[in-house]
Amino acid sequence: MALTLALIATTFPFWLVALPPATDLPQHLSQIYLLEQTLAAARTDLVVTPWFYPNTLIYWLMYGFWKITDPISAGKLTMSSLAGFWVIATWALCRLHRRPLENWLIAIPLVFNFLFNWGLLNFLIGWPMFCLFITIVGNQKLRFRSVWIVIVAFLLYYAHALWFAMANVWLTTQIMEHRGKERLKVAWPLLPPWILALTWYPQLAMNRQSSGVETGLIWGAMPHERLAPTYFTNSALGSMHAEIEFFFSMLLLAWITCIIFTRKKELEQTTDKPLLVAACLMLLAYWALPSVYMNTIFFNQRWLVFGLILLLIALPAPRLPRLYQMTIGVSCILAFTVVTVKQWKEWEVEQLEGLQEALALVSKGERLIGLNLIDGSTFVKGRPGLQLFSYAQALRGAELHFSFTEHYSGAVQYRSRPPLNPYKQTVWSPYRATAQQIRDFDKVLINGDERLHAFVSKQLNLIQIDETQASWRLYRTAP
Repeated sequence: MALTLALIATTFPFWLVALPPATDLPQHLSQIYLLEQTLAAARTDLVVTPWFYPNTLIYWLMYGFWKITDPISAGKLTMSSLAGFWVIATWALCRLHRRPLENWLIAIPLVFNFLFNWGLLNFLIGWPMFCLFITIVGNQKLRFRSVWIVIVAFLLYYAHALWFAMANVWLTTQIMEHRGKERLKVAWPLLPPWILALTWYPQLAMNRQSSGVETGLIWGAMPHERLAPTYFTNSALGSMHAEIEFFFSMLLLAWITCIIFTRKKELEQTTDKPLLVAACLMLLAYWALPSVYMNTIFFNQRWLVFGLILLLIALPAPRLPRLYQMTIGVSCILAFTVVTVKQWKEWEVEQLEGLQEALALVSKGERLIGLNLIDGSTFVKGRPGLQLFSYAQALRGAELHFSFTEHYSGAVQYRSRPPLNPYKQTVWSPYRATAQQIRDFDKVLINGDERLHAFVSKQLNLIQIDETQASWRLYRTAP
């Protein structure tokens, strides 16, 4: 019953809005469109990403949905499936390790986190694989355990290279508890994916440097600043401008504190050590890693939510009446779902007005540049509208001024290294677009209020194509 409730509560919000606020989702859908174009030999400048590249597992799932429904529904199916996988994987981890379901229930609202908001789909799909990995490694009675470890290690590698790296670090801590041949039995299954990793990484570094991608370290917040309540809350959740996020993050800390004080006498005997080690590794990664590395954003923050989930599952339930614990867990889930739906619907009114109508006027093959001049939202955190212009490619087949193809970690990549993209800066800084750049495109998709539309259309010498007064409008350059 609890599992069904958690699945419904975390998946159905994606179907209550026209487009879910997931920043990178339209770019991922565009990758599927480009994949089909590449397979049909319509894009000779692209090739399918080589089989030994990681971070591609999500595209198999998306491609399956793409083949059975329209692109927007495929995106919603992908997002809701990932949320469902999270819930099921965490529940299964709890059951297989005989951990208290009360702690699993209190961890469910963590699904409403900024990783989903930013649409980091390649990374999100790695969590179920990691849950499977640590379960198989810990089951010494499993037949053909080494073979299963090899299979899941490959799944982790193809999900995301960072998940494969974290699995290696965690497994190293577990190997220390074995001796002699037993260590080799656990360690050797990771060698095959390591061969792929050593082949892939030098090519990735070379491609990203040649394409102008930032490859250095950016620290952002210092380690001591990451302990601040606001930074902690935004790293654990960080998806909505709503007080419920802060209250829930404080509830989590209070819950863990209650466990420690009410179970302190039997805490060592009732804690799952391998899960606790995994939790500590991810919490350490959150505290010590840089904020950005090799163009990978949230390099440290992305680990906090998993560390908290694993910590809750590793610990025993607090010494409270079970009815109270279940009531608190269910109440948190329902409250988060209601607030999420409310905030997403408000964002839909705030940010999506006129978008689909403008996209309908775009023709296949047209070169289009998108300028989102009011990307920030008062309801959803982050930059949920940053890549909305990418739906012009996923839905209409337009050619965009920026594509994830440049990252060399998508479904397709360039056959030969292209010159540096002079338009890429306009994605994050649309006000830097110039009239000279705009003349390279057939159409311009702009989001802004009445004052911004009047100013930008004059500065860039644009003529509006549609007659709407909506937030999103389509333009062409004037002669």
